[in-house]
Formats: sequence, structure tokens, C-alpha cells
Amino acid sequence: MRNPVLVSMLPVYLCYMLASFFIYEFFLQTKSGMYIRHLFPTFQKPDCAYFCDLAMANNASDAMKPERFGGENFRRWQTRAKFWLMSLGLWWVIYPVFPITEEQTMQFENANNTALGCILTILADQLYDVYMNYSSATMLWEDLEQKYAEAEAGRWLYVCEKFFDFSMDSAKSIVTQAHDLQLLVGEIAHLGCALPPKFVAAAIVAKLPAEWRDFATALKHKREEISIEDLIAALDVEEKARAKDVQVKNVQNSANFVQNKKQFNKKKGPKANKVTSFKKKKTEKKDLKNLTCFVCGNPGHFAKDCPDRKDRTTELSKKFTNVTIGEASTSGGYGKSPIVYSAFQSIDWWVDTGANVHVCSDASLFSSYQAAGTSSVLMGNGTRASVLGVGTVDLKLTSGKTIQLKNVQHAPVINKNLLSGSLLCRSGYKLVFESNKVVVSKFGAFIGKGYDSGGLFRLSTMDSCYSLNITTGLNKNSADVWHSRFCHVGFDTIARMSRSELIPKCDIVKNSKCQTCVQAKQPRKPFKALEFEKNLAPLDLIHSDLCEMNGVLTKGGKKYFLTFIDDATRYCYVYLLKSKDEALNYFRIYKAEVENQLEKKIKRLRDDRGGEYISNDFSNFCSEHGVIHEFTPPYSPQSNGVAERKNRSLTDLVNALLESAGMPKMWWGGSNLDCKFCAQ
Repeated sequence: MRNPVLVSMLPVYLCYMLASFFIYEFFLQTKSGMYIRHLFPTFQKPDCAYFCDLAMANNASDAMKPERFGGENFRRWQTRAKFWLMSLGLWWVIYPVFPITEEQTMQFENANNTALGCILTILADQLYDVYMNYSSATMLWEDLEQKYAEAEAGRWLYVCEKFFDFSMDSAKSIVTQAHDLQLLVGEIAHLGCALPPKFVAAAIVAKLPAEWRDFATALKHKREEISIEDLIAALDVEEKARAKDVQVKNVQNSANFVQNKKQFNKKKGPKANKVTSFKKKKTEKKDLKNLTCFVCGNPGHFAKDCPDRKDRTTELSKKFTNVTIGEASTSGGYGKSPIVYSAFQSIDWWVDTGANVHVCSDASLFSSYQAAGTSSVLMGNGTRASVLGVGTVDLKLTSGKTIQLKNVQHAPVINKNLLSGSLLCRSGYKLVFESNKVVVSKFGAFIGKGYDSGGLFRLSTMDSCYSLNITTGLNKNSADVWHSRFCHVGFDTIARMSRSELIPKCDIVKNSKCQTCVQAKQPRKPFKALEFEKNLAPLDLIHSDLCEMNGVLTKGGKKYFLTFIDDATRYCYVYLLKSKDEALNYFRIYKAEVENQLEKKIKRLRDDRGGEYISNDFSNFCSEHGVIHEFTPPYSPQSNGVAERKNRSLTDLVNALLESAGMPKMWWGGSNLDCKFCAQ
């Protein structure tokens, strides 16, 4: 008997079995990646390498798929989207090449829909809603580029400002900051301005902190070009070496602290009581006159009381703060004294890296002073200079800064005021010796500088010009004082002014010499003078020449000075020039002034055939005003001796004035004008 329930469920069961069979068949075909029965009708083994390549290509495309674009960093997103579309083989749709055939048209439409869907997929939701109605991938790509690429173009000035204001901090990793600078360079390159590697390497060197100035200077002096990779590697090595030095220094400081602490505890701790069973014998007092010291060999004291013992040097070091005691032999008669090196006489301050103590010969320079006992300092020539006191000196530099020198030894017999380089470094100052000068700085700030003179570096101070009268011990009416006041003119001029009662009467020693003039004025044998006499009136002949002060610019940017000298009166006019082409303009000013004052005309002008005189404008001006323009033979300065001698006199006076005042060479302009009036 049939069950009606089973009969009614039979069609449903058959449909279920048939559906399961088709699903299982489809799963087998899909798992292999293709419909295997249609591709491989026989029992031949399929090509597995093809399916592996296909799978790897799909994995690479998935890995290159960019994140969704939300409106920021469009250039980065655009580059990633481009490579993703290229991996999918759809980039040709963005920029198609027309015309195309009918078969390619169908393929283009299918690829366009796929590329459009891919681009919309990697857009954020708010942008997807805006561009979802587009039907062309090319139009969508161009509209995105037009909108967001132009918006990012406004970031150009911001990124450039960020690059120029970038500065490195010594407290952070230099290599990391160099990489940050490279990121800025890459961002500038994305904005359409790729910087050359040379410029990037130079920018990294220029933006190093002040503590790395020595390393940067060493790189600048290299003639070979350095790449960015080599520079980063060099910075990494230098940074690790500096970090290692800091660690070693910290370890040494901690070790010294522990050692000093142990010694302190050892001294402070109570002494152990010695227990002995022997009775002490009474010793008779010995006559000291018959005994000799085992240390120095002199009679009259025991070895424990000898002043030449090594442990007695601590008492001497208390008297001389920050003084290193030199190991001098006692056989020479010098004993053990602080070592100072000096050889020449001067009133300035000289930087001496071999001295371990500041020494000053003038007591008036001390701001605070304390008399000392019988002590001395050892000189470089082996003699000893007695020290009368110790005090503080405020050293005023030409930069306006002041260096306070403490524990300065007052030795009147010393010839130079010496500035110890080691003590300056201990006080936090930094000394850089380069290009024939020394630069003093502290914590990166400029303090002052000095120049090489006689094998030592002399600081440019403000007090040197005022200490002349004190160091020489002369009164205010002496000839040397007036010689310095009048820009180091000759002593015969000082005598003539004294006889004319222009200055107070002063005694002038015959054949007296000024040390500054000897150093600044190096004489040379003069040319033979003319044997015949000339009877010329004022303005009949004007000598002129243009001179340069070793290429040094003044504060106002002047580089040359121009002289006009009347042959009859030898009265001189001096003008400062920025360039040689200004010579004609100043000649016009000179001509108008002297002709108006003397009511005469200039007849002849003589110069050395320089380029500033032989221009067409200069020649035409002389022709228009009836001035005969004379030229001396080439390479013969003796033919223009009047102007050359005046140039020599002015440069000598300027050098002597700046030398005595300790001023830098850039002040030669005003000094030249002052010397011109003093030399008239």
C-alpha cells in the first residue's frame, strides 16, 4: 500500500538531487579556474603553469590596489592608481589611440566599463556619489586631475617655505632629519620641480646645526662631488662616533666622581689604632746644620719639610688658580713655576695656546685686583717673571662684546699681554683658527676675532688704542702720544707743529722710532728725484691715481680710493669709490670745487693710464673743458711718483692707525679720510 506522503515528497527529492549535482559540477569547474572538460576533451594533463601565472598576476594587482581617495595627496593616489590600472591592462583606456576598428570598439567599451568601475571603486563614498554618473573613464580621470591637481598647485609656495625654513636640531638624530629633508625634496618634485642631487646634498650640509660646523667645513673643502647616499652614510658614521665619545666622556666623569668620593671618605674616616708591644725609645734632637735634605741636597731641613717635594706642588697650585705646573729641572735654577710663552713686546692681547694662565703687564687694566706674595711665572725663554698680584680684566672687543678674564697674573716685566687659549675653552668659549685669523664664539654666538701678526694671533680689542699712554709710561704731552693722536705721522711733522704752537711743546728724541710704524710701514728705496726745478702755479698740473686696499670692502661697500694732488701745493683730495667707473663723476666734483675756490682752471691731468681714465667719456670730458690729459708709460709707477707716493703714505698711515687701535681692515675708509687731513 502506497504512502501518500512519500509520493508527494518524491518530486521535491528529485529536484534537490538534480540541483546538488549541477552545483557540484560547477564547483569542480570553477576550482580549476576554467571549464576543464571544454578545454581538455581528452585525458591529457592540463598546463598548471598557466594557472599559476594567472593567480600571481591577480595577487600582484590586489597588492597594488591603492587606498580610497578622499581629497588629499592626489599626486600620490594618482600614481598608485596608474600602476594599478597598468597591472590590470586597462591603462590604454584612459588615453586611447584613435581611430580603432569595429572589433576593437567592442573591446574598448568593455574595458572602459571595467576601468570606470575600478576608478570609482577606489574613490571615497562622498566622491563616489559625485562621479557615479560618469560613463567614460577618460573623462572621469581628467576631471579628477583638473580639480585636485590644480588645488595642490597652491601648496607649492607652502612647501618651498617649509624647505627654506627647515633647520636641524643637534638634540635629534641628524640622519633622521636628513631623511625628513629628502621627503620635502620629493614633495617638491611631485609638484613639478625636481631639484638636482648636488643641490640637495649642499642643502643638507648647509642646514647642519652649529655643533657640526667643523664637519660641514671639512666637507666644503673637498673638491670631489659627494652624492646624497655618501653624505647620509658619512653623517651616520659621524653621528655614531660622536655618540660614542659622549658615552666615554660620561663614563670617565662618573669614574672620576666615584674615585674622588672614595678618596674623600678615606681621608675623613678615622685612622686605625696601631697596637704594638714595643716601647718607644726617646730620640735625641739632631743638629739641622749638619744634615742635608735627601730631595734637594741643601742643608738645614729634613726631606719631609723640603719645599721642592712633589707633594708641595698642591700648595703652589692654590696660589695660582687654573695654572699647570711645568716640570722644569732644578739644576737650571728655575725651580717649578707656571709656564708662559712670550717673546715680543706689545700693548695688545695675544692668543697663546701654549700658555696655561692669563698674564697682563699693566695694572690699570684690572677691574679688580689683589696683591699676591712672592711668586713667579716661567717664560718661554727660560727666565722667570715676578707676579705682583692677581685680578680680573674686562677685555672689550671691537664687536662690542666683553670677555671677563679671571685669575689674571700681573707680571710688569712681561712684554705681551697673553690670553690663554686653554682657559678660554674651559670657560665655554670656542676658538677657530682659519684663513689667517682666529674667531672667538660662545654657544654659537660671535664674540670677536683677531688676526695673525708675528706668529701669534692678536685680538681686535677696543682698549689697545687707549692703553698706549699707560704701558709706555709717558705723560700726555709726550711726542709719542701726539704721534699716535695724529695717525702716526712723521716725527718731523710733530716737531714742526710743536714749533708752530699748534700742539704743546714736547721733547723729540733724535732718530726715535715707533714700533707700530716699523711694523706697518715697510720702507723701500725711493726713486731718484728730478734734478731741475719746476715753477708751476696751482692747478697747472694735477696728479691722480686709484688705489685698492687689498680687496677689503668698507662698511659702506667702498673698495677703492681716488686721489687728486696739486703739483704746486701738494694739496690732496681723497674720494672713496665702489667701482672704477665712478672716477669720472668724482673728477667732475673735484674740478668744480677747486676751480670755484681758486678762480683758476685745471690745465693738465696726469695719471697712470688706468682703465678708469682712458674711457671715451673721460676723454670727451677733458676735451670739452680744455684739460690736457697726460698718460705715463705702461708699467712705470715711478713716472707717476707723486700720486704713488701719496698712496703709499695714506696706506701706511691707515695700516698704522688700524694696527694700533686693533680695528679690523673694514674701517680703512674713514681712517683714510682722517689720515688725509692729518698728512696735509
